[in-house]
Amino acid sequence: MLEQHTELIERLLRGSLTRTREFNQALSFTNDGTLYFTVWDKDGTTFFSWSEREPSTSADLQTDSDSVAAYVLTTELGSMRAMALPFDVPRFPRKIDQLHPSWAAEKTQWPPTLLYHRIDDPNVRFYSNTPSIAVPTTHAMQDDLEDLLKKYMA
Repeated sequence: MLEQHTELIERLLRGSLTRTREFNQALSFTNDGTLYFTVWDKDGTTFFSWSEREPSTSADLQTDSDSVAAYVLTTELGSMRAMALPFDVPRFPRKIDQLHPSWAAEKTQWPPTLLYHRIDDPNVRFYSNTPSIAVPTTHAMQDDLEDLLKKYMA
């Protein structure tokens, strides 16, 4: 699934200071070697991890939805781009009680992980153990992907 997002990743990295490296069969991104965003695929699922000091393959968010993966890549690599260049980026709510009303969050058998899904299309879904990552994703997905991408390409 990650291969289909290669063009999106290259577009977001073009002209930025964000560095990419392979880490445990994953792609890891950083601007300064302090904060890392790591992404990898396994068995049709894309996993995302955020970490400090070193890349990590301990997933904070996972999805089998191509559209969710594209939005997470756009917001995270776009934010890294903005930190390096710098320019303002969209600010989205981050608390669970601010979940976008077109989305639901359900408990899973793996607390504190929640299943987030669109109410009108449960196939657009992801699992996350971090509301401060999940809730902004639900809000970002209200924009058309191309429109959202433009906000990160200043």
